[in-house]
Amino acid sequence: MPVPFPHRYSATLCRTLASRARIEAPPRAALHGGPSPELDGDVDAWSPEHMLLSSLGLCMLTTFEAFAARDGIDLVEWRAQVHGTVEQTPEGPMFTSIVLELDIEIAGNVEQFEATLEDAKRYCLVQNALRVPVVVEVELRTPYGDSEDDEIRAVVEMLRRSRQPRPAQARGQLHAV
Repeated sequence: MPVPFPHRYSATLCRTLASRARIEAPPRAALHGGPSPELDGDVDAWSPEHMLLSSLGLCMLTTFEAFAARDGIDLVEWRAQVHGTVEQTPEGPMFTSIVLELDIEIAGNVEQFEATLEDAKRYCLVQNALRVPVVVEVELRTPYGDSEDDEIRAVVEMLRRSRQPRPAQARGQLHAV
C-alpha cells in the first residue's frame, strides 16, 4: 500500500579510491561506482551515466505498471533499452539525447495503451528531473495481433505507423516502431 506524500529518499556515498565510491541505501546491497570507461573509469563500476539511464528505465517501468493496473492493462513483458549521448556543449559535457526503447507485450484493455503510456511519461519522476527531452520508442505486442477487432487493430497500427516524434515541446515523446 502506498505511503502518503511527501516521500523522502537518501543514499550515502563513501569515497573508496580516487573518483570511486561505495553507494549505500540500506537495506539494499551496496553498489560500487566511479567514472565511466570513457572518462578513464573501471568497466565494472556503475558510472553516474549508467545509473541515470537505468533509473529512467526503472522509473518508467514502475510508473507504467501503476497506471496499467488502474487501466486494466496486463503487462505480460517489458524490456527497456536506454541510450544516452553525452557531448561537449558550451555549458560543458551534458546529455544531448536520451532514447528509451521499449519492447512491451500487453493483454487486457489494450486500447487504453497509448493513454496509459502518456500518463506514465507525464508522471515519471526521473524523466521530469531531466533537462534533455526523452524520446520513447515502443514495439508493442498484444494478443490481438490477428484480431478481427478493427478498433484494436487501428490503435496498434497507428502506434506502429507513428514513426516521427511529436513536437519538441512535448516533455516525453511517443515514437512507435
